[in-house]
Amino acid sequence: MSSGIVFYIPGLLLLLAAVLKLSAGRPLWRDPLVASTGLILLIGSLVCILSAPPTIRFVNDVTGVANFSAPLVYAGLTALSAGYLVLMINWEGGSPERRRRASLLVMGVYGLVIAGIWVLFALADVPVERARDLDTYYANTPYMREMIVLYLVAHTAATVALMVMSVRWLREVRGMIRRGLTLIVIGLFFDGCYQSVKYAAMAARWLGRDWDVLSTVVSPPLVMLAGITCACGFALPRIGPPLVNNARAWRRYRRLLPLSAELRTQRAPATGAIRWWDPPVRRLARQEISIWDGVLACSPYLDDQVRATAYDKARATLAADEAEVVAEAAMLAAARVQALRRDSAGMPSNAGTLRSISTPHQMVGLAQALASSPIVAEARRRSAERAAADHG
Repeated sequence: MSSGIVFYIPGLLLLLAAVLKLSAGRPLWRDPLVASTGLILLIGSLVCILSAPPTIRFVNDVTGVANFSAPLVYAGLTALSAGYLVLMINWEGGSPERRRRASLLVMGVYGLVIAGIWVLFALADVPVERARDLDTYYANTPYMREMIVLYLVAHTAATVALMVMSVRWLREVRGMIRRGLTLIVIGLFFDGCYQSVKYAAMAARWLGRDWDVLSTVVSPPLVMLAGITCACGFALPRIGPPLVNNARAWRRYRRLLPLSAELRTQRAPATGAIRWWDPPVRRLARQEISIWDGVLACSPYLDDQVRATAYDKARATLAADEAEVVAEAAMLAAARVQALRRDSAGMPSNAGTLRSISTPHQMVGLAQALASSPIVAEARRRSAERAAADHG
């Protein structure tokens, strides 16, 4: 625990999430929900890093003030509580005026709490640095005791308010918002456990007992789990749909690779340029454009006779709709061979129509048939032999 790994890992994860949120672009920060989510991620990351014992000792050494990290961490945690409340208020909706008043009230109250934390610390006499057990070590020290209790009470009030709002709203929503609220409720449960062990450790000191292990060993993992889970819960409705869309796009992009590879030499270079850093949704859009460009280039060479012959062969083992996709894949593969030569002699007398390209499901089936069907491979081979004979 003294190494601070339990604090640094979630802190870095939250910082990464905040950076990704910032990279979405400045105009998004005009949205109160996006701004609040980004602020929570940044504050949560900062608090995690500042709470690590090595960071606590470093800050105390740099400032030259014993236990200067204490009000810094408590103020950060209090600001995080306020950020959660403001985000929940904006997330629930309602009139802009009501949300604005409620947000200002939360920021005003918790701003006073933060000011009180610093004032009480300034009044306290805490000369001995305590990186891990400050709460219990100074549980009976005037002003420091009040500072710790002030933070805990403000934190508890925010947790109770958030739990009430989350449970009440949980019954009314579905989808990503419900999943996000579920994570928040789980996070608040961890937070409640964290506060319980903190109160118990403090009360034990007031009664002359030593339950410090609750504060030094049990509470840090609980508060980190609470912070990470709540932050994920608030972020999920904002980042969940794009993640799902990108996952689906990546799966479809991979399944269409045989089709795009078949038509690679037929597409326009500009529309076919897919860069390694493009997100899956953009990669899929460019891939489908390049596929349509390739199909357009091959369309004069689509031969309905090739399709009919392939259909008869495929129908022996496949259902009618599957056989039709295989037949059209054979027709496209043969047309692609002829289109590469750009010779009008290769144009069929009975032009075919590629219907499978018009629906997402059939387009994937077309790609799979191009990659694996022996009937398609045979049509491709025969078209190449015919083209070679025509130019022999």
